[in-house]
Amino acid sequence: MTRLRLFFVAVAYTLLAVLTGVPAAANEDLAPETQGLDSREAFRTGTRFFDEAEVSGGLYFFRRDRRRYDVDKGRYGTNLNHASVQANADLVSGFAGGWLGFDFGVFGSHDLMNKGAVDHEMGFEPWGDPWHPDWSKRRTDDGVSVYKAALKAKAGPAWAKAGWFQPTGPGVLGVNWSIMPGTYRGVNAGADFGRLSLAAAWADEYKSPWFVNMNRFRKNDGETSVPWLWSAGVRYAFESGLTLELGCGASKDHLQNAHFKSSYRTGGGAGPLTVGYHAYFMNDSDDSGKSENDNFDGLASLHYLFGKYEVPPWTFRLEGTYVRAPMSGPQSQGQFAYRLTDRSGSSSGAFDVWWDARSDWNADNEKAAYCGAMRTLDDLLPIAGFSAGAGAAFGFDGRGYGTA
Repeated sequence: MTRLRLFFVAVAYTLLAVLTGVPAAANEDLAPETQGLDSREAFRTGTRFFDEAEVSGGLYFFRRDRRRYDVDKGRYGTNLNHASVQANADLVSGFAGGWLGFDFGVFGSHDLMNKGAVDHEMGFEPWGDPWHPDWSKRRTDDGVSVYKAALKAKAGPAWAKAGWFQPTGPGVLGVNWSIMPGTYRGVNAGADFGRLSLAAAWADEYKSPWFVNMNRFRKNDGETSVPWLWSAGVRYAFESGLTLELGCGASKDHLQNAHFKSSYRTGGGAGPLTVGYHAYFMNDSDDSGKSENDNFDGLASLHYLFGKYEVPPWTFRLEGTYVRAPMSGPQSQGQFAYRLTDRSGSSSGAFDVWWDARSDWNADNEKAAYCGAMRTLDDLLPIAGFSAGAGAAFGFDGRGYGTA
């Protein structure tokens, strides 16, 4: 596997050098017909696959020191304490013949120091999958991982991709994020007809960004295989500012997901106001006979109301959720996590609730509210892209198995 990773890195950097077309050190080294031309013009091949390709990359640093309260010891102790670097290289090709292309992405991670837990999202966990952690490990699995390698095609309004990909278009599939996104193995296809978008996907493996290798899907017990999952969705954006979306999907003999999303955006007043309502649903279709694979006692749901008011440079948000996730037993899920496999890092869903005061806020019967304000700092700093803000969230009435 190490040789394969090195091969991918070599390919990525070779493509980076070729496609960016680094100019010669001296202009007289160029042929007369290319002197004075932009390097990208000088190296044009006449093939859209290469000439319209884009290569990008980044280098990232992340430092975190998080402490948690130990009830038994009566004091706070170290939970996460690490400094990590990541780097990535991406190739997005053009379409050969106007219809066929290939996308490729690779990233690596390394802990400069780690004096806490090794299961942090900015590095590779030192065990092979989400279901079998080995807490005796004391170092992250520093290395390199391919997170995107997909053939892509388009024809008129239709598009498709196959391989290792991130889902595109409406549907119930999403990805876990760290600096890089998670990855599915399978097929994703759809079509866009003006304001109408359709999409579907099928996958048999997934890799979150804190694992080096892909994993087959499994049920909660970590042993029972889930051979595949699927997703489908439709979205329509009305000219009035109203957008509606329906999505559904299932993992074979395990979980069923569906959602309805609505939002309305108006540009009236001092700035645009966006309001909306989402409803997410999950149902347990497990028939393995193992109690740990029974997630819910009936239909589970999460309801989400939100409002966002943008008055540059300010953005104000007010949001609320209500959860129903009835439990069938003490080992059942007991919280609403919108994905088609239960364990975090084994898949993810197209779930739009994401507060900067983030916690789960998803226990059965729990109600929660969030308010926040954010200000861009482009007019105050010499470097664009920075923002600062504050938010607060409050949840109540959450319950576990056996509570009223």
